[in-house]
Amino acid sequence: MVHCQPLRLSCLIVLEPNANVKSISDVLVPENAGTGLTKWHYQRRTLLQYAGLFATGLAAFYKAESPALRAAGLGFLFPGAGLVAVCTLPSLIAFAVSMPLIPLSIFIWFGMGGVVAPIFLWTGTSLLAAFLARDSVLELAGPIWTAICIIGIAYITYATQSANAEMRKKRAVRNDYLVSAVAENQSIAKEPKPGSREMDERTLRFTQWFIELGLTDKDDWSYHDIIDQFQTSAIRYQLYETVSDLGMYQYIFAPNFHGYLSQAQRNVIEKSLTEKVVSFWKYESMAGKFNAHDWDPIKKDNIMVAGYILQAIGIYQSNTGDDRYTKKDCLEFVVDKNNKYKYDLQGLAVAVHRNMDENPWCLYPCEPNWLYTMCNLVGTGGLVLTDRLLGNNFGERLKQRFEHALETEFTTPDGSILPIRSELTGFTLPGLAGALADGVNAILCSAYLPHIAHRNWAFTKKDTITYNKDGKLEMLNLVGADKLDPGNYKSGEGVIRAIFAAAAAEFGDEKIRTDLLKQLDEEYHPVFTTRTGALKNKGVSTIEQGTALRGRIGGYQDWTKMIQKGPEKQVLRGPILDEAPFPEVLVAKAYSHDGEGLDLVFYNGKESGTFRLGFTRLRPGAAYRLGQQPITASKDGTAYVDVAISGRTALKLSRDN
Repeated sequence: MVHCQPLRLSCLIVLEPNANVKSISDVLVPENAGTGLTKWHYQRRTLLQYAGLFATGLAAFYKAESPALRAAGLGFLFPGAGLVAVCTLPSLIAFAVSMPLIPLSIFIWFGMGGVVAPIFLWTGTSLLAAFLARDSVLELAGPIWTAICIIGIAYITYATQSANAEMRKKRAVRNDYLVSAVAENQSIAKEPKPGSREMDERTLRFTQWFIELGLTDKDDWSYHDIIDQFQTSAIRYQLYETVSDLGMYQYIFAPNFHGYLSQAQRNVIEKSLTEKVVSFWKYESMAGKFNAHDWDPIKKDNIMVAGYILQAIGIYQSNTGDDRYTKKDCLEFVVDKNNKYKYDLQGLAVAVHRNMDENPWCLYPCEPNWLYTMCNLVGTGGLVLTDRLLGNNFGERLKQRFEHALETEFTTPDGSILPIRSELTGFTLPGLAGALADGVNAILCSAYLPHIAHRNWAFTKKDTITYNKDGKLEMLNLVGADKLDPGNYKSGEGVIRAIFAAAAAEFGDEKIRTDLLKQLDEEYHPVFTTRTGALKNKGVSTIEQGTALRGRIGGYQDWTKMIQKGPEKQVLRGPILDEAPFPEVLVAKAYSHDGEGLDLVFYNGKESGTFRLGFTRLRPGAAYRLGQQPITASKDGTAYVDVAISGRTALKLSRDN
């Protein structure tokens, strides 16, 4: 039984700014978690299809006279089974070779949506068995493979039911503490006042590295991990993450600074449209959808592009007020020189909404036929942003159905959100990730489904983070990809600390955030200074370097507020610092509290000196003062001034009355 104290109730109401939290029980794991009908439909369909294949194969094995047909038929039961029935040295060697190809084909199917790989392997081994067949087959192969397949399915069914029973018990345990845990977290977490913070010099140096990335030439990929363009190391994720990180910096510390900061974000947005980044969709479409002609990366499926760039552009436009990406056909996705597809921000939003609305799962695929929850949650962030910016209501229209799908089709009975499910079969890949997925999903849910976000962070923190007798933070229960850097596939437990630091920052757990970053920087991935003076963690991928940066710069609900609300009104009408040399001048703060002036804090990026700064959005002809220097705005509301910067240099731009 849950006892609701007044403090807890008042705290929990803030979970949903739009008053959609119906009761305090919203943070509890619901009884229907993991009981979705859509997944059962596709799982049953898959099992019925296999049953038909199984029966056809057995019928061929026991009824056909031709040894070739009998061997091929038995191959329907399991890839390579017919090769055992042939029972010759060549067939047994072929069987031995085919066995390791099974996980490889599944990996190709999972990694790039290449369903052609397991289909080719299964049919190929069956046809090979027919080709290698002699005058007779091994009669014992029939009952052996029948038993293997039936026992295998029975074992998987039993293991799944047992695991679900354990997760239902775990749900009860979690629900016993969730209300109090979330309430306690919210009562302790401190929400920073807008414009009250400035970035310290050390964090600026980490940020500098991403600004450098954003200012590289269009064909310069030297700041990126170049491994594959299909999975989590893909360049596109590194580019989208850069906008998220620089967007957070701009939103929190410097919303009135555009200049090289906004340019860096525009550069990576436009870089993400290039052939090197987008051409992967051609190959995935052919291997996963048997589509050799229409490679539009937005129209159907591919939330891992559409959802991410929707959110990235939304963040940029929300922070800057720059609506250039709303112009018709301003975004050209280049799959190859003959296949280019034009969109704009509204077109992206329409496509994401249409795909979610039409898909029976509500969530829609990344790689062909694979549904990733994280990518779809990013897409909801994009819908929240564009609903606010463009006057749509796509996110609200989908919310009830999306939440139901997330909790019933993509959540386990204990409340953890699954990272992946097969659109075709309804099954998931067990053990893919645990704490990593829970930590990331807590952040990604926060702007759209905040009660689920707070729930996930509460149980993830309790299950994963502890302090030993010496007061040192330890991370427990890590599995699979939890011990991997998703951006470069290197093993280790450092990057999970970056991910949890970002989550801890978003939910106001300052001590956890600080301790995790300290371990990341001092124990797992030491910090080094680049030749430009920027700071970076040794061995951390570009995308997870960005995650760590979010942990360094974020505070309680900063990500949520950036997506849901954006900068304060006076910020959007205040003066803009629009020109500053980079990396000579680093901007720690540029914030307008009244829409008339600016609070500014600078550091010299190289040597101390005098640097020219340019301002826009001033009142034409008005007199201003920057520190002790008088400035008069030109007729177009611009002004330039030379400023001496040495170490931390704080200045105020104000109207000179």
